[in-house]
Amino acid sequence: MPSKGINILQGQNAQGKTSVLEAIWLLATTRSLRAQREGEMVAQGESGASVSATVLTEREGHVDLQVNVQCNDRKSVIVNGSKRTRVVDLLGCLNVVFFSASDLPLLDGEPADRRHFLNMEISQISPRYVHDFAQYRRVLEQRNRLLKEIRDHRASIESSGLEEWTLQLVSYGAVISHKRSEYLRQLSPLAREAHRDLTDGLEDLELRYVPGFALPEWPVSVGESRSEGWYLDDPGEADDDTMAGYVPAPEQIATAFTTQLEQVRHDELRRGTTLLGPQRDDIQFMINGRNARLYGSQGQQRTAALAVKLAEYRLIEQQVGEPPVLLLDDVMSDLDDARRTHLMHWTNAANQVFITCTNVRFLPAEIRDRAAIYRMEQGALTAWRDS
Repeated sequence: MPSKGINILQGQNAQGKTSVLEAIWLLATTRSLRAQREGEMVAQGESGASVSATVLTEREGHVDLQVNVQCNDRKSVIVNGSKRTRVVDLLGCLNVVFFSASDLPLLDGEPADRRHFLNMEISQISPRYVHDFAQYRRVLEQRNRLLKEIRDHRASIESSGLEEWTLQLVSYGAVISHKRSEYLRQLSPLAREAHRDLTDGLEDLELRYVPGFALPEWPVSVGESRSEGWYLDDPGEADDDTMAGYVPAPEQIATAFTTQLEQVRHDELRRGTTLLGPQRDDIQFMINGRNARLYGSQGQQRTAALAVKLAEYRLIEQQVGEPPVLLLDDVMSDLDDARRTHLMHWTNAANQVFITCTNVRFLPAEIRDRAAIYRMEQGALTAWRDS
């Protein structure tokens, strides 16, 4: 049984260390860390795979979780011995934060990488988001198919049902945009705080939501909150183009979305695809007022990505009332001594942590002395030392 504190998985590459973290991630999110399809996690020659664990939470006590994955990507979940009809029923039973060198594309990768980040993290604290996002993807796919048929003269606008699908697109799209902007509104100040700590106060990080269509303005006083929308306390944190510090209500977003879809209607029919919507969202990472994706060094980008993950940890703790499990996959060798020291000091204050590494010498003695250390070899724990 792993330690309630720090757990170190030491071993050479390709021995299965990350697979342990992926199993924990699967139990928390029902998704794979690395594979595009969940079926890719199944070993060659096997028909399926299963991961189970007992989770102790302050809210629910002991909870038994199990996720079953088949080669055809079908999944099933079991909670406390009861098979659930919906996979999303497992979400929220276990919360985790994962960070590895592969998270660097969060800054220098494609917008799809950053949208994936938003989808995975919001899903942990809002299972309803999973349903809304799945519905949006279904509607978007159908609407794009109709637009292609109309473009190719295989269907008419009147008989295609395009208007009905557009109404659904707007309805689900407005909710998704609201959730994403609200999540970044809460995450940004926490990321700024973590980033200042990691850089000894020398750099300032700001996260900006860049929606796939222009969000509406909402004239309320700075710092004032209403059910309809929010401004951040500092008016300097808002951006005229991206409305970085502003969260309008779904109803206002839906109105703006509808208006802008009408404006691009001709172009959509000509090109046969939906031109606006959350499928085109992005995030800007600003360091000292400059776009980190364009102007940040690799070290700055790694630090910003780490700060976002630490902020995510704190936000989950605030939202659910207890800290998540922290998974750090071979990140120590990619950080300089100063940032590694900052991270380890922060890790000391975390609840349960799993750290993978090829050599424990990258870890401070104060961490090694407190940790349960396991040696991974050919997918098995061949030796271990309890804390």
